[in-house]
Amino acid sequence: MPLSGLYNTYNILAAVAAASCAGVPVDVMQAALREARPSFGRLEQVDVDGVKLRMMLAKNPAGFNEVLRASRELGEGRCFLIAINDRLADGRDVSWLWDVDFELLRDAEWIVVSGDRALDMTVRLKYAGVSEDAVVVAPTPGAALDELDTRAQRGQEVFVLPTYTAMLELRAELAARGYARQFWQAS
Repeated sequence: MPLSGLYNTYNILAAVAAASCAGVPVDVMQAALREARPSFGRLEQVDVDGVKLRMMLAKNPAGFNEVLRASRELGEGRCFLIAINDRLADGRDVSWLWDVDFELLRDAEWIVVSGDRALDMTVRLKYAGVSEDAVVVAPTPGAALDELDTRAQRGQEVFVLPTYTAMLELRAELAARGYARQFWQAS
């Protein structure tokens, strides 16, 4: 399976249970699971000049905690881009950031913080014990990707953890730069 993380394990188990109840043969389920690909923004991988960006949508404390844990599980995540917006589709109140275990990032090599609420995220990381020297603010998607270009090295994996509208903006910027397709285009 190309999907990792405990939350995806639960999703897969639920899908297999439902398919089993519906009488779907095991070999059909196995083939479907082998062919499954992440949808845009949900464990999606984008290659940017030899740097692997792994985008993991984070919309609430429980989901954010899971993507933080999955980043550790997948590659002992040490390099991050966290993009937080507070638009209608994201939820206007970002106080939920205080319920996320950002203490898991204390040993991060670097974290680029972006989005409308980048400064709020920076404060939250400070209180989580993340070194101020490890955090850089790049308010716009373009500035964030430029900062990644400066910091990330070929072969490195960077975990991109955005809220919904921040993900759409980052993907649009990646598409404009020729690294990704728009989410509505077939792969």
